Amino acid sequence: MIQKRIIQTGLILSIILGMSSVSFAQLKRANSYFAEEQYSDAISYYAKVLKKDDSNQEAVQNIAFSYRKLKDYNNAEVYYAKATKLNPEKGDNYLYYGQSLKNNNKVKEAKIQFQKFVEKNPNSFIGKLMVQSCSDITEWEVEEKAFEVSNVENINTKNADFCPLVYEDGIVFVSERGVDLVNENHYGMSSKPYLSIFYAKKEKEYKKAKHFSSQINSLYHDGPISISADQKTIYFSRVDKKEQGKSYTNRLKIFTATLEGKKWKNITPFPHNSGSYSVAHPWISEDNKQLFFASDMPGGFGGMDIYVSKKEGENWGKPVNLGSGINSSENEVFPYFRKGVLYFSSEGHSGYGGLDIYSANEADKWQNVANLKSPLNSPKDDFGIFYKDDENGYFSSDREGGMGGDDIYSFAWHTLKPQTEMSGLLEFEKLASSGTTINLLDEDDNVIKSTVTDENGKFKFEKLDLDKNYLLAIDADDDSFLEGAKLYMTNSNGEKVLLANRVSKGKFTFQSLPYTYYDDLELLVEEDESLFTVSIFGQVYQKLPGDYSDGMEIWVVDDNGNIIGKTTSDKNGKFTFEKLSPDDEYLFMLAENDGSLNMIILDEKGKVLEATKRLIDGKYRYVRLDADQNVITLINEIDEVIKIAENENFIISKVLYDFASDEINEAAALELDKLVLILQKNKHVGVELSSHTDSKGTDARNMKLSQRRADAAVNYVVTKGIDAAKIIAKGFGESMPVAPNELNGKDNPEGRAKNRRTEFKVIKLN
Repeated sequence: MIQKRIIQTGLILSIILGMSSVSFAQLKRANSYFAEEQYSDAISYYAKVLKKDDSNQEAVQNIAFSYRKLKDYNNAEVYYAKATKLNPEKGDNYLYYGQSLKNNNKVKEAKIQFQKFVEKNPNSFIGKLMVQSCSDITEWEVEEKAFEVSNVENINTKNADFCPLVYEDGIVFVSERGVDLVNENHYGMSSKPYLSIFYAKKEKEYKKAKHFSSQINSLYHDGPISISADQKTIYFSRVDKKEQGKSYTNRLKIFTATLEGKKWKNITPFPHNSGSYSVAHPWISEDNKQLFFASDMPGGFGGMDIYVSKKEGENWGKPVNLGSGINSSENEVFPYFRKGVLYFSSEGHSGYGGLDIYSANEADKWQNVANLKSPLNSPKDDFGIFYKDDENGYFSSDREGGMGGDDIYSFAWHTLKPQTEMSGLLEFEKLASSGTTINLLDEDDNVIKSTVTDENGKFKFEKLDLDKNYLLAIDADDDSFLEGAKLYMTNSNGEKVLLANRVSKGKFTFQSLPYTYYDDLELLVEEDESLFTVSIFGQVYQKLPGDYSDGMEIWVVDDNGNIIGKTTSDKNGKFTFEKLSPDDEYLFMLAENDGSLNMIILDEKGKVLEATKRLIDGKYRYVRLDADQNVITLINEIDEVIKIAENENFIISKVLYDFASDEINEAAALELDKLVLILQKNKHVGVELSSHTDSKGTDARNMKLSQRRADAAVNYVVTKGIDAAKIIAKGFGESMPVAPNELNGKDNPEGRAKNRRTEFKVIKLN
């Protein structure tokens, strides 16, 4: 019995050892194919190893890597998931697992893996980029799509077809479709035919593709290509097959050929080719002076970079790397240059996965790279773009739904709905309210976006449909906060320009206007100013106005010499004091007492009103109201006794209306309440209130709008108990500008902002 068991045990051990020996042999053979980058063959043997031992770390790692190199991301995802469990300390597994998930359009799951990778590699640029790209994709997917794409019929095959360009009455492109010329027309990494250049003529549809040129197509890899604007010179990539041992790598090189008759002749290598690195994907500029290409030559940023070589006489100058704005630690390939814009594909910028197509402007020195987004880009490889005209063209992709491998797609650009953005500031009791949620609601009170105010109380909503009405709602439970909080619209510099109109507790109206509208508005002055303020314009000079070119600080002082205002003169000696309290005379001083300087007072348009008188103590006196003028003495809304000239204009700076609206908003109401107070305190005066517009719109429309706005202001004052006989409304449209709406034939936003105003004159009553 014991002997029988010994025999059985020995038999079992023999079987196990035999299986182990077979498994080891299969692993060894798989590794041999793997080392030679014969990934398709390696996979078949790794699969056999894993069938017997699914926990073999080496086999799992290498089969995952092989599937990734062959861009079979579904299987790569499966095996990298196993690799992260079998070898959790190997950080790269999380990166490649995340990339495979992203390639399979599983963005949320991918982000988790990228974050795990960054935890293990906190200084990794590519890791942080991948995390950022997942956030970007989520944001991009809610945007309206700028392109429509479709698979080109009668061109694509089960193998790769890519990098099309228009030539004569068809397209030239690169394809893997096999040609039975020799038995070696397949290459090992993916067991696909070698690349050749094809041409397809287009009538109503594309005809069957034919070889483009027997002179250019070789028995190894050829393409992609670029053809000069005069169609006389062709630039193409080629790999020459040379058997020089296992350690030798056949490098991509660029060649040119010229058209003689109907044949391409004089095949010439690009002078900057090398046996030590690849030079590929040529693109010649429209003026034939710049050749863009991709290369992994030493001195780059990593992987393949984009370079440009400029024509110097008959020679091509030294290649210049386009820099870190374009190139990254990953691959940048397939450059295409058109009308000052470089298009290229990259794995090293924020994108959807694989290669994405990007653009950058030469005028921006190749900075500010832009992702062309979906549907032009996808989770797979997208590359080889070519524009037929400004709105239509072709590109290549191995996305889902194609014929197989890389396919050629057409695209058509279409006009997007105009969009804008808004920025604002939330305050409570004059302090910024940070960390407060602001909801953006549509007209049906549906929340469509939310954001949180920053440490300065500021917030922003982007990508809003133009001229659409929205509501802004504060998300808070404190009733006193909701009732007392103020929400301001801000310009592009973050400065207050408008107090939002409150419609209910914690809720404000907002119309999505062009962002420039808010930049055109005057800044909202935060302090509680009187309605009665004046601006003084002046100029200092030595002998003649304009001859003093140094800036100087100028003060306005009271009778005791106390400084109550400061300003600085410009290069022409001109200065402005704004929002001074009206008085009959002013005293000015120069920060640097210079007895050689004179001073004149101007109106807003630069016309000289009078010269100031220099006093013994160095002050300059300006008498604004003299004895000959009809002067009105009254009490303003903050109980100051002031003197003004009868019929003198005062601008109510905060009465600003929403676009094309005559509604009195909250900010305007506060200003008009001041006017009510003045009329209540001064029974002997009345007011003529006028409204003005800029030149946007027709004369008739602006006249009607200004009259409606003036009437609305009067009606508001009357509802506060003021006798209607004490106030008159007049609308002047665009007929009385105080500043030019245009300068040198161009729009003048600053001038238009000044012209959109409400004014009032104080009138003595009988």
